[in-house]
Amino acid sequence: MKERVQQSEVVKSWLRREVRKRDLDFRVTGNEEDWELTGRLFELRPFQSAFVWRYPVTWYRTRLDESAFRRLRVIEGPRNESWRKLSPDGTILGAARRIVDEGISGTYEDIDVDHVRRLATGVPTEERVVCFQRGHGTPTVADGNHYATARALRLLRDEEYVPQQAYLGVRRYPQLR
Repeated sequence: MKERVQQSEVVKSWLRREVRKRDLDFRVTGNEEDWELTGRLFELRPFQSAFVWRYPVTWYRTRLDESAFRRLRVIEGPRNESWRKLSPDGTILGAARRIVDEGISGTYEDIDVDHVRRLATGVPTEERVVCFQRGHGTPTVADGNHYATARALRLLRDEEYVPQQAYLGVRRYPQLR
């Protein structure tokens, strides 16, 4: 089930995670204008959040079913960087398989694999990843690669899928007249 939400809800949630991860002196009070919040997100995560301003996006709060989760792609970027280098097939599940199959630990590129492994021992069920989808294409994670990969590790270990909560931004294509 998808429930349409405003972009401001997504941006606030994303900013709260960034503040928590980085222990920043910035708090979302609820009194900020949407442009202020979006600007702060761009400042903190320019590459990851670029699609928010680059394309018209319709946002949904949803749970990814197992089929969608198994196809979920890691963050976009050059093939030889970070998550895309870790995942041979470009999927979150591919990254998790490689971590397991090759026994990867420590830091791989700039990815804290040990953090992913720790998260896999108790992935918070309420944690929402932020995904982007072009039309009817396969969603790509923009924020939450660690959480999603931890959930994939659990899926591989337990062979039971616990639905991944997500904010899904779907690119709207302008109507041509």
